Amino acid sequence: MKKILIVLSLLFIINLGCKKENIGGGGLCACSPITPPPPLSLVIKNNADVDLLNPKTTGYFDKSQIQLYARDANNAIKQISFEIRQPFTYTANLKLDYYQLISSEIPYLAKSADQTFYLKLGDNMLYELNLKVTNNIVDKLLIDKKEALKEFQTGNNSYPDAIFRLKIS
Repeated sequence: MKKILIVLSLLFIINLGCKKENIGGGGLCACSPITPPPPLSLVIKNNADVDLLNPKTTGYFDKSQIQLYARDANNAIKQISFEIRQPFTYTANLKLDYYQLISSEIPYLAKSADQTFYLKLGDNMLYELNLKVTNNIVDKLLIDKKEALKEFQTGNNSYPDAIFRLKIS
């Protein structure tokens, strides 16, 4: 009986001592859920704000026409995985009507803003991407050394804050 009381008391004390995520200023511990960081998400539009990833658009970019990659120290190309996400509604008053190119891999690979990634659209459009990543969240995206605008600004580091816009002229 004493052993059971000691074990239950020990479990109670350990549970109280474990810091939960974002409670009491502590970080994660073994009993906190792990939430993956939001992926880099890129909306690709032309100057008329037409979605160039939408299959219904004339001249759209199919996934097979898009390459996302980096070059290693030996100048070899390393492909980075990505998907094309359909439009979605995030909250009742926040709806994204555009398809997005998303990559969950690129925030993990971006070690510094000096590291360059490449986005190739079609046969002849090549863009250099530089990411500023803080705690696996993309804070800033530079496309050809110019800061990309965000599609939304919620200010709470949620998924919509990681959706950037690429305008093609």
